[in-house]
Amino acid sequence: MVRSRLLTLFALFVSFQSFAQQYPYQNADLPVEERVKDLLSRMSLEEKVRQMDMYNGADLKENNALKLSAVEATFSDGLGVGSIHDLYPRNAKDINDLQKHIIEHNRWGIPAIIFCEFLHGYTGEGSTAFPMNIGLGATWDADLMKRVGQVIGMEGRAHGVHFGLGPNLDLGREPRWGRIAETLGEDTHLSATLGTALVQGIQGDDLSKNTAMIAEPKHFAVHGSPEAGGNSGPILYGERSVRTDFLPVFRKAFQEGGALGAMAAYSEIDGVPMASNQHLLTEILRDEWGFKGIVVSDLGAIRFLQTSHRSTSSPRESIKAAITAGVDMQFYDFPNKQYQETIIDLVKSGEMDESYVDRAASGVLRLKFMLGLFENPYTTQALIDDRHHSEGNQQVALEAALKSMVLLKNDNNLLPLDKAT
Repeated sequence: MVRSRLLTLFALFVSFQSFAQQYPYQNADLPVEERVKDLLSRMSLEEKVRQMDMYNGADLKENNALKLSAVEATFSDGLGVGSIHDLYPRNAKDINDLQKHIIEHNRWGIPAIIFCEFLHGYTGEGSTAFPMNIGLGATWDADLMKRVGQVIGMEGRAHGVHFGLGPNLDLGREPRWGRIAETLGEDTHLSATLGTALVQGIQGDDLSKNTAMIAEPKHFAVHGSPEAGGNSGPILYGERSVRTDFLPVFRKAFQEGGALGAMAAYSEIDGVPMASNQHLLTEILRDEWGFKGIVVSDLGAIRFLQTSHRSTSSPRESIKAAITAGVDMQFYDFPNKQYQETIIDLVKSGEMDESYVDRAASGVLRLKFMLGLFENPYTTQALIDDRHHSEGNQQVALEAALKSMVLLKNDNNLLPLDKAT
């Protein structure tokens, strides 16, 4: 027993000494790419794969409070974590306690990226609510959209959040689709202009500032025009229509807006599921447009390759198809253990080259360095109290609400509709 305890203490001491040593990746003055390269070279395959995974924050809470025993049990292996989502409600203490535990219990001190939703304002207690995107689209005001994005970014970051699942840049061209209200409308130019302004507001000019979050335009790509209006239904457009009408919205958000997140949609385009579409996720997004962020699957999109699209015959095939096509992180597709062990086995068996893991892990690490999380992973309750639903933020919301109002013409007394018809 004594010998076991001594060995444990020695291991912890060695780990602490190793982390305390100044490695190049710990030097904030070095270029981000040098830091990424240095840290990646030190990590094991298992540690790199862990960066490719998202954990459900609901599993880490009990009675709306962080349950440290659950955190310890989930991350007891010391491999760290890529990201955590659905950690509601949020407060500074819980976020800081969670980050502290994760940082202190992996040998390289790698923090977690915290995800959030912001459909029409940052989703957090006391945050500022804005009109839905269809209303914001009616403002035709790019400057206002940028200020809306700034409010979302500052309120989310105050809560210790780093990555927002939006904005929705689908074109609302199928009126039977139930998510039209999430779009900025049906026009390519308008959606591209306003969507890019929103991204610029959310991310700001420096991600390491405590006013900025990563924006993730979704659903890449063409998701908003499904056959018969069914959500995640097939998209029956060819390459010319996709490039002419739909991709310009995303291209502007990525190239001019600098968006560093992308969500691979559930749907298939011209018969090819988006989650395994190498042409769009790699050849266009990365090679043509120069995208340097990460691609996250829409919730369950990798799993749907087998269960919905029938393009694969097993979870293993689905995971391989998604990663080699360009997906970097799963979104609750499979249990964390299954997902990670499958990737590790794919590499060790020679079925998938480790370079795909390096691409994905590098992308996640790049964002963590750009966000300044290695230098300042924490937040304060005072920051939350100062920013959330502040007078200035409420004024932006009021302006957005007023400008989103649309006066309809009632030609030929069409309204009100006759109940008998």
